[in-house]
Amino acid sequence: MKHALVLLLLVLIAPALRAQSADAEVTKYLAMVQDGKMDQVKAEIPSLLSKYPNNPGVLYLQAQTTSEGAEAVRIYQSIVDNFPASEWASEALFRVYQFYYALGLYRTAEMKMAQLKKNYPASKRATGGGEVDTGKLPEDRLESPPAGTPAAADTHASAPARFALQVGAYTTQANAEKQKAFFEGLGYAVEMISRVKENKSLFLVLVGTYSSAEDAKAQGAEIRSKFHIESIVTTN
Repeated sequence: MKHALVLLLLVLIAPALRAQSADAEVTKYLAMVQDGKMDQVKAEIPSLLSKYPNNPGVLYLQAQTTSEGAEAVRIYQSIVDNFPASEWASEALFRVYQFYYALGLYRTAEMKMAQLKKNYPASKRATGGGEVDTGKLPEDRLESPPAGTPAAADTHASAPARFALQVGAYTTQANAEKQKAFFEGLGYAVEMISRVKENKSLFLVLVGTYSSAEDAKAQGAEIRSKFHIESIVTTN
């Protein structure tokens, strides 16, 4: 009987102990990132993902060490969607906001900031720490707008917002065209838009047009279920 109780206790506390261990390692490696030891930390990511699968802190660290901005923002968004109550969710959402602001997609950036303020009102990012920190954006980001350019300066700000699903963000047009053709072949309305600044390009593939973010999310859930493709709600 005693052995059974001990085993049950171990089963119950093991996840908490693993989470504490993961948090400690993430904190250590984030400090190394801040010290410029990015390559060393990046080399440890596969081991951490194997050791702590589906841990939001480890996923956040993975995004921090991902050089391609589109992939990094996908990971950040997955933390927001799948681990909304974790301590990493608000910071991950802020990184998503940064990404779209830097691309000049101000309405989408504003939507992400509004979500941050609504869902995480106590976050420092929602209470005065929401400035665009261009020095910490992913390496392949496009340059941010000139200083003093407010997000509200979007030329479409007066038009009703329409929502879409970003199903891909590519640095090569050919890959974007393939994704676009895939969804067109399934009968979806698809649009490809590009953002170019100083010879850097990113091609975004957008599916559908919806009157609300909730409708877009519902379609995104269906696409994830049918095709195992993650998506992000954006607005024009």
